[in-house]
Amino acid sequence: MPINDVVPLEVRSADAQVALTGLGVLLLRPREQSWANLSVTDLRRADCDGLWLPEVNLDRSCMEGAGLYHANLTQASLVSVNLRHADLKTAVLRRARCVLADLRGARLVQTDLRDADFTEADLREANLRKADAGGAVLCRADLRLADLRGTDLGTADLGQTRMTGAPASEHTRWPVGFDHAAAGVVVTEDPGPEPSPLLQPPGITTQHPSLRSMP
Repeated sequence: MPINDVVPLEVRSADAQVALTGLGVLLLRPREQSWANLSVTDLRRADCDGLWLPEVNLDRSCMEGAGLYHANLTQASLVSVNLRHADLKTAVLRRARCVLADLRGARLVQTDLRDADFTEADLREANLRKADAGGAVLCRADLRLADLRGTDLGTADLGQTRMTGAPASEHTRWPVGFDHAAAGVVVTEDPGPEPSPLLQPPGITTQHPSLRSMP
């Protein structure tokens, strides 16, 4: 089903949204077991704004169109997760494992991606403006058409990363010796300061444009 036809999780399954919110509050406190397992879960258009979900296993879950604004996903496992169109603005994904994740059209503006592993992840058309990707692994990741204006990739591993058509700006930071022009990056004007999130509609109700990378 197209994501624009999916109602928010709080409407579709209110008890699941309440449980998810409760978990995101409880995980603010230390716990005996380091991992909570939410793998292979339908969390499309879930409201996770501001929740603490560190070290949570979300492998192969569907979180398309989810709202994760300012969420804490430190060291979370997001292997093969569907995060298409998800709103991760200012979220924390430090040391998160995002191998093979589908982040097409996701919003990662000002997101903390330091030391995260995006090996073979699909980030086509994602918005990574002003994201901090220091130490992130992007080997064989697909960043074609991704917005890299102001993104810090200075210490990222960009081995075999595809970037054709990705816009960047003078404020984008690259690894020493990396030839972004040869990689097909298009240098354009920086957009300037990001708008306040309070002036924007909730991510879980946003109507998303069709992805050019979809079949």
